[in-house]
Amino acid sequence: MTSLHDLTPTTPGLPCRTTDPDLWFSKSSTERALAQALCRECPLQQPCAQYALDNPELRGVWGGTTAADRRQFWTGEPCRLDEFGRVRLLCGSERAYRAHFGYREQPCEECRAAHEEHVTAERRARLAEEHAAGGSVRGYELHRLLGEEACEACRGKRREKSKARRRAVPPRRGRARGTSAAPGTPGAASAAPAGAQPLRIAS
Repeated sequence: MTSLHDLTPTTPGLPCRTTDPDLWFSKSSTERALAQALCRECPLQQPCAQYALDNPELRGVWGGTTAADRRQFWTGEPCRLDEFGRVRLLCGSERAYRAHFGYREQPCEECRAAHEEHVTAERRARLAEEHAAGGSVRGYELHRLLGEEACEACRGKRREKSKARRRAVPPRRGRARGTSAAPGTPGAASAAPAGAQPLRIAS
């Protein structure tokens, strides 16, 4: 692969060669923004940015990226420039999956697959902890989330919890036989006032 040092002398019209080079190392945010805008028109933007990512000691604007832009990618993880000239992690990892939301966009298929693998691995690790403790209701739920039948230990813990819950519920109390409902309650018979005469029905 041709290095940036080899490409620079043979590529005409590079902004950093035709403009004051101090612009790329200015402390002014306005001048740095101008340098970044000029970089986006440069045919060597990508190799220049990659060179700066590979050499963390570099300062200034390289390939449209500032030192602050590059600092968060000094983890050694592979990076790329997107269509807007922004430094991004290569897709296919949990961090790249989360970065999509930071850019207010939906994750790509590759990142969604990586996220599913990450979530499954985390659930497997938690399930192993539950099994080491002899099984649990949480372990039963993790089995279901993983789309598999729960083991006997986790099923047993769930049965125990269900039985304990049923025992804790007080039994319903019904009305004793032979007792009448209290006045004013549904089903109570209306008693005639004391001293009232029965109504005579005309024949």
